[in-house]
Amino acid sequence: MQNQHKCHVLLVCKARHERAAELGEEIGAWLKTQGHQADVVEAGQASSFYAADDLDFVVVLGGDGTMLGVARRLVGRNVPVLGINFGRVGFLTDAQPENWREKLEECLQGQERVRSCMALRWFLTRNGRALAEGAAINDVVVSRGSLSRLVCLDIWADGQRMGSLRSDGVILCTPVGSSGYSVSAGGALLYPSMDAIGFTPVCPFLNTISPMVFPGNTDIQLQVLRGSTDCYLTVDGQEGQKLEKGDMLRVSGWSGAVQFLGEGASFFERLRSRGFVLQGSAGSCVGENQ
Repeated sequence: MQNQHKCHVLLVCKARHERAAELGEEIGAWLKTQGHQADVVEAGQASSFYAADDLDFVVVLGGDGTMLGVARRLVGRNVPVLGINFGRVGFLTDAQPENWREKLEECLQGQERVRSCMALRWFLTRNGRALAEGAAINDVVVSRGSLSRLVCLDIWADGQRMGSLRSDGVILCTPVGSSGYSVSAGGALLYPSMDAIGFTPVCPFLNTISPMVFPGNTDIQLQVLRGSTDCYLTVDGQEGQKLEKGDMLRVSGWSGAVQFLGEGASFFERLRSRGFVLQGSAGSCVGENQ
């Protein structure tokens, strides 16, 4: 994205969101008047535009959920994503609707920083045969079904057996995804630029295994054991599949697989503004006895 370069930009609008769709069309028209190629699609719809060889970057008009769905389509493509926030939290988005033009101009001129983050690859086998595979930006979760009964899993890390776990489930997350389900279940909050995998058991029976953090290149395997109730595989809280006894799930890190445009607020400012860290002015914490 150098100066004077004519860019191909894909605009993805939050599904069934009138204002996001209107702004998407407005941005698309503006890009064309600047000599760039622009295509507009609604999130969740199949489109050949995602696979275009000349795609320079993608602008997502939506919240974190829309960002995750688009980022999974682009994983490993080296196509950066800029988020314009139309959601509630907006942890992954770097621009607001009112300043879209300023952000777009910086992106088109190559002035916006590109942040590379890791993703997760997952592979599911059943009876020794490949059943499904994919990528996750936030997390891969194995959890129980509707009945309040435990999931029983055997767990390996890089071929070494960790042990068996009885719990409500297990969360494997990226650093970007650690601020979601994982931290709510007691997992560590990881700095986004790390290459690491968060491992967080959900309500483990007798606290068998504590939350852990593994290097990003660790190969983690989970096998569903006898005695498990109905359990499910969920990817980024958006894609799901029912698991059967004996199923083997393999998860590993994918370094630099997804790219985001824009630096925006610092990581800690994002945490403060979204309620993860208590607000307070510097030096305002005073001991009770002072």
